Amino acid sequence: MVRVVVIDDEFMVVEGLKALISRQHPGYQVVGWAYDGLQGLSVVQEERPDIVITDIRIPGLDGLSLIEAAKEICPDTCFVVISGYTEFEYARKALSLGVKGYIDKPVSREKLAEVLQRIEDEMRYLQDEETQEAARQRRKYEELEQLQEKSIRYLTRQEASGFQSTSQKVLSLIREIFPDLTDLRRETYKYLCLAGDILMEEQPRADREEMASFKDMERRKSPEEVLAYGKEILRNIGRYLSAHQTGSGHRAILEVLDYIDRHYQEDIGLNELAAHARMSTAYLSVLFKAEVGESFIKYLTELRIKKSKALLKEGYKVKEVSEMVGYSNYRYFCDIFKKHTGQTPHEYKETVWKS
Repeated sequence: MVRVVVIDDEFMVVEGLKALISRQHPGYQVVGWAYDGLQGLSVVQEERPDIVITDIRIPGLDGLSLIEAAKEICPDTCFVVISGYTEFEYARKALSLGVKGYIDKPVSREKLAEVLQRIEDEMRYLQDEETQEAARQRRKYEELEQLQEKSIRYLTRQEASGFQSTSQKVLSLIREIFPDLTDLRRETYKYLCLAGDILMEEQPRADREEMASFKDMERRKSPEEVLAYGKEILRNIGRYLSAHQTGSGHRAILEVLDYIDRHYQEDIGLNELAAHARMSTAYLSVLFKAEVGESFIKYLTELRIKKSKALLKEGYKVKEVSEMVGYSNYRYFCDIFKKHTGQTPHEYKETVWKS
């Protein structure tokens, strides 16, 4: 039985998905649901589901932050995003967050079935770890993910030569992993979209016409044409990198870190930070990890744990500290604190007061 958790702030969406899964997918079971991000993360932590279906825009903890946090708890869980976002926006998020599926609203039986079938196929393949071919492919996927992250770091740092070198390797590996033309076009387009979007954030004067176009990609009728088109777009990006060394990403992240330091005790997420920094959420997620070396949610969690330790040393009650550092869910705060320190807040407080 495949275990599913549904998270959406709309009651009818949650009930609709529960009904669809119950009627149309007997091999699946909805084991939990929630109407905000914090509650959703608590449900995920408790149930450890195989699949999480979540909206991006939910209160408490936005969907993107929820996914980042849940991945640390359940690294093998598959995530499906439901949203009104466009295909282009999803392409960027899917690459940066590793989302396995996307359903645009309104959710229908056909859309749900297509996504679940795709995940089912992937899960079935990944379960076949006995064969050498499966192990080899798995290593290729890992290598591709590492190369993509490396190329994005070069891009955010405006390092033209490093980006050109690694991005060409990314294209070659995508070609190797996805021999089917449709899959090759899709994966290549997703990567080009992410790279192009980051460039446009760094250099708003760059010509959007020189970036990837979905229609242009669809016109490519062979793997060779897809690869040639990808190299053309990457060369365009490389020219801009060589011509303009701005370093604007670093300054933007300094502003974001300052904002987090001043508002860590509030209900903040990637959507709010992106609006403050005047950039897209997907771009901020990638840029933050490239510049800081860890995800936003991990940085925020570590900051809150650090602040909570100081407050516990001052003698505040654990429940008071939980609220003072931004955790309205007392149980979740205790679980996170123990995960990061090896002690519960009560144990930590007793230790520091005895010493």
